Amino acid sequence: LYCMFSVVRFDLALLKGTVLAEPLISLGSVSCKTDHQCQPGWRQNDGKCYFFSTDTKSWFDANNYCMEQNSHLLSIQDEEFSLTVPPCFLFQLWVRTQIGTEIYWMGLNDEIVEGVWEWSDGSPFIEYLLWGQGQPDNWQGNEHCGEVVGYNNGHWNDENCDSKRRYICKSFRFDLRF
Repeated sequence: LYCMFSVVRFDLALLKGTVLAEPLISLGSVSCKTDHQCQPGWRQNDGKCYFFSTDTKSWFDANNYCMEQNSHLLSIQDEEFSLTVPPCFLFQLWVRTQIGTEIYWMGLNDEIVEGVWEWSDGSPFIEYLLWGQGQPDNWQGNEHCGEVVGYNNGHWNDENCDSKRRYICKSFRFDLRF
């Protein structure tokens, strides 16, 4: 049984072995599948589920939408990279096959400190070589959100966060055994 869920809180009493009258784990939502599939409209790759929108939103609205779906805007972690091929090649190739020539928001931003890029889900950002040529450039001092550009071989670009783009949400599945 595989379930996608968002943990809201753990009760510390669980760790101490105390029995409580209230639930020990509060869940925002649970969606279970027995056949390892993602939710309808989501695509699976390497044990994760991805939603490629067809509508457009600002980066902030896209980020909020993903969080409402118990997911985050696309981030890329170390496990999505292979040591036997150039960094990110296989994952980048998969994303490119999904987005065609379109432009999509991902969770990358430098809203807090200019030039210090962070993933919106809090995962560590390691400087990969996926920026397009001359990017990020913070054109006109107003580009603080990251997008993946299909027509530029899936390379990244910084863009004004208020621009309307399609977006990619990413969620994790958890294996719950009862």
